[in-house]
Amino acid sequence: MRARPSPVAVVGLVAALFAAFYATCSLLIHASFHSNGWDLGLIEQVVWNTAHGDLFQYSFRSMNYAGDHWQPLLLVVVPLQWLFGGPESLLVFQAVVLAAAAVPLFLAVRRLAGEGAGYALVAAYLLSLGVARAVDFDFHLEVVAPLLAFGALWALATGRRAAFFGCALALLPMKEDGALLVLALCWIAWLAFGWRRGAGGLALVAVVYGLVVTALVMPPLRGSTHSPITERYGYLGDSTPEMALRALTRPDLLWEQLNRAAAWEALALLFGGVAFLPLAVPRLLPAVVPLVLLPLLSTHTPQGALELHYMLVPTVGMVLLAALALRARPWQRLSRAGPGTRWAVVAAVAVVPAALFLWRSPLPPSFSAERARFEVDGHAAAARAIVARIPADADVSAQSAFVAHLAERGHVYEFPRLGSAAWVVVDTKRWVPGNDWDAGYVACREALPRLGFEVVVEEDGITLWRRTRAADPPPGLPHACQPLL
Repeated sequence: MRARPSPVAVVGLVAALFAAFYATCSLLIHASFHSNGWDLGLIEQVVWNTAHGDLFQYSFRSMNYAGDHWQPLLLVVVPLQWLFGGPESLLVFQAVVLAAAAVPLFLAVRRLAGEGAGYALVAAYLLSLGVARAVDFDFHLEVVAPLLAFGALWALATGRRAAFFGCALALLPMKEDGALLVLALCWIAWLAFGWRRGAGGLALVAVVYGLVVTALVMPPLRGSTHSPITERYGYLGDSTPEMALRALTRPDLLWEQLNRAAAWEALALLFGGVAFLPLAVPRLLPAVVPLVLLPLLSTHTPQGALELHYMLVPTVGMVLLAALALRARPWQRLSRAGPGTRWAVVAAVAVVPAALFLWRSPLPPSFSAERARFEVDGHAAAARAIVARIPADADVSAQSAFVAHLAERGHVYEFPRLGSAAWVVVDTKRWVPGNDWDAGYVACREALPRLGFEVVVEEDGITLWRRTRAADPPPGLPHACQPLL
């Protein structure tokens, strides 16, 4: 009689298949020139500079990247630049790490609620909109959050305190707000597992770390440049202390930002993605409140609707609570009610996220997927040939879709920002971000001849320009495309 494959091996195989699926999707998006300058090009340049000794340097803002986002954990992907190079290695790493998180998740849920529940929650996670949106939109270091958080849950479920603290502490250098996910884990460890002393100490470390990073470390690195925090939460004040005070004294401002159709829809998709199981453990809900509210309170439209990669960390919080809901008393009562009732809930945990994936995921075979983003057609071939004509050491200004393909150099700018660029590439058939339109995209493109640029090649709507003479800037030229002479 043939031996039954172990459940962990089955989950590992499923994770490997999803890793291949995620990687294929993101690589096709990049190869078809639908990736973006912000953020794949940006992160690729930061990693490339760091790999060449210029720690966290980039040319996207007039400051060190660490003043924009505090992510020392980016150092773990620097060896990919030495070994393979290119943004493709980041996208493959992202796919593997996201999918690998299914293994500790299964091990934790199997221990807490049984094998069937483990399979169901793994399906809910791998098919979640949070993961799909992250895969669809470039590369972000937050993709390590599921692996570390589910690893911490497994450590809690099996009583491995050292592993729990190791996974939780590794979340801190992930990003400046990584402390929020650590605090969520501390809340879970305290209330759901009774690890009071250790959880309390870890929470204190997370709070102190977050305050030191945001109040003492990042401001000097940022210099006089406008804080990214005030760009998105400026309605609450001009500094972090002022924002915190106004959030406490003016809840009407928070409610005004939260009471939007896009925010309510995001919440419905977030809870629906785990069959609303977190509502069965109300005392644990405060753990995910900061993870959900912080992005929803942002005035940045995609962030405020949990679009792009902004749904990933809230999804991690929801999956953690769903796992604990399957362990809690309501689940135990359902188990006593009979296997039919229990398996109906398990089926819902897997089926609802699968339905949401087919309905709203940006990845195929969803009805919402944009097929053109995954087609490497003749236009992409023309774009690739034009990129190859630009010298590897030249300063470049490029439309968003080209930036990630040109990021391995000291200075790359997203057009219409010219900076010190000697080459410019624009494309009438690729998306122009709203911020670039607002910065004077059309006016700057029309002014290129006056700025000393001549057309080198034009093919299928793509135009490559090279600076050949001194600039004669026309009056009224937008500030963004004022060249550095």
